[in-house]
Amino acid sequence: MTDNEKPALDIPDGSPGTSAAPAKDPYWVDALAQGLAVLEAFDCDQPSLTLSELAARLGWSRSKPHRFVHTLEKLGFLQRETVSRRYRLTAHAMKLGFAYLKRLPLVELAQPVLDRLRTEVGASVHMALLDRGELVYVAQARIPLPTSIDIHVGSRMAPHASSIGRILLAYQQPDEIDRLLGQAPIPALTEKSTVDPDAFRTLLETARQRGYVYNDEEFHRGVRSIAAPVFDASGAVAAGLNATAMTYTFTDEVVQGTVIPAVLRAARELSLALGHRTP
Repeated sequence: MTDNEKPALDIPDGSPGTSAAPAKDPYWVDALAQGLAVLEAFDCDQPSLTLSELAARLGWSRSKPHRFVHTLEKLGFLQRETVSRRYRLTAHAMKLGFAYLKRLPLVELAQPVLDRLRTEVGASVHMALLDRGELVYVAQARIPLPTSIDIHVGSRMAPHASSIGRILLAYQQPDEIDRLLGQAPIPALTEKSTVDPDAFRTLLETARQRGYVYNDEEFHRGVRSIAAPVFDASGAVAAGLNATAMTYTFTDEVVQGTVIPAVLRAARELSLALGHRTP
């Protein structure tokens, strides 16, 4: 067993993690139980797994997880990291029980942080993550905006559009960014939108160096937003959060003197709550 492998999960007979059907249960579906066991093998201590690590955790042969992982990836419940070839759960799993979303640890930890940030900057605050190339909003603390923008928990959009999407893209591998953006011009949402792919990649590199994104009317005319990444215990980007307001609220002085520092503090606070420690 390698340092990255864990002992096989000790799951009692009859639970989703076992391949043995409960005695005298004619309704038991073994393949379904094993598929659910694959999903349950991912946890906060091991958020990503290779096929061999997954087999070790479940006590299976090295070849057994392949078909289950392939199916779950095709259905959108698992995602393979391009470089490391490790698998991790996706936000698509929320569709299994969207009503439970508000009780997810990340959202539970985030909500008071978002509420305080909203009060501090006097603006709407959102948290979102990437799911199969799309941005998915999972928490918010809103202040009504006099615009047609209607972002709510569960909203999905292309990641290039918003400040959160851009900060999440900034921490992706270059080949994943290439896959998501392609080489065609990026659709413009306003006259200020960055549409050239090379210029957009430069924007992402700058965002990664700074640790935040400042979106100045590129998503919606008259709206500014600032986003920062939230890191988990492994150092991976778990989500992004932003503060959004009209330009007359987020003036240049307010953005530089108040909003950017406040958003960065909130992101660091939530990262610490998730177990992230800076080197």
